[in-house]
Amino acid sequence: MRPQKLNLSAEAMEIHLALLKQIAERIEAAGGSIAFDDFMQMALYQPSLGYYQNNLHKFGEQGDFVTAPEMGELFALGFANSFASLSKDMTDNIIELGAGSGAFSLSLLKHLEKLEQLPNRYLILEPSSALQSLQRQLFEQRKPELLEVVEWVAEIPDEFVGVIFGNEVMDAIPCQLIKKTSSGWIYQDVANQSRKVSEDEAFVWRDGNKVPLQYLPQALVDLDTAEGYQTEVRPLLQPWVKGLASKIKRGVILLVDYGYPSSEYYHPQRNLGTLRCFSRHLSHSNPLAIVGLQDITAHVDFSTLAQFAADSELCVEGFTTQAAFLLENDILNVLE
Repeated sequence: MRPQKLNLSAEAMEIHLALLKQIAERIEAAGGSIAFDDFMQMALYQPSLGYYQNNLHKFGEQGDFVTAPEMGELFALGFANSFASLSKDMTDNIIELGAGSGAFSLSLLKHLEKLEQLPNRYLILEPSSALQSLQRQLFEQRKPELLEVVEWVAEIPDEFVGVIFGNEVMDAIPCQLIKKTSSGWIYQDVANQSRKVSEDEAFVWRDGNKVPLQYLPQALVDLDTAEGYQTEVRPLLQPWVKGLASKIKRGVILLVDYGYPSSEYYHPQRNLGTLRCFSRHLSHSNPLAIVGLQDITAHVDFSTLAQFAADSELCVEGFTTQAAFLLENDILNVLE
């Protein structure tokens, strides 16, 4: 499906064109192409211009997508019940990795307050100043007294004791796209369009270097994939997990995201990968379009994530579906 043509505001068009220019200059400086993860990093996180860094509206019915926290209180209640089962020293300090609109943070703290488990410190690690302002505004409008325990931080404190959690964070960590060819796996790079037709066609795909065997997930090494098979790898995930492990002295890390175990992620029938883009509640698969004005995500390989965690000396308790997590945390009784 092609991305829809948007009726852009003057502000959105200005952001879009400025980001196109900066990416094009980066490609020229790199000698004609850049890796897709570099492109995705700029498209999502370029200061003041990237999708998560600009001031355009993103969440809810008037934005581009609706996440579970925007759809009601049950998701946050499940988390609150789960956290309440931990010892008090664990829940005295909670860090949320990327708080989106702030809706989940607010709901979670309200439920923890009812359970008499309000933390002493609720830290939000949010790199986007625009989203920080949105989150703070939500608290000020809905329940300003909770701001006494909320603090925005630039990094996780050293020797942290408590709970670290993130909802739909890993899927937005930049990934690389790879494709199976007759000579092996190659990276898919991004280049400037030599004969640009419109701003939506500023960039094109270009075959990149061969993927070293040691950088391939074991599931892909073992899989006899057909030529043309495309998928994603996320090299930044391992150092990201290692970074979390290096900060936590004692506690729990809970990560929620879209994904599969490796055997399903790299299934022969999933031959186009999982990369998706979201704009105005429509999904498509062209990340090179409407740059800066759409979300770009790819699912998480949970088996590889668990291996990275074990390699970082974390104890992996397991992973489950969102539905099973909510059922385990008393959602049926709440619904009744």
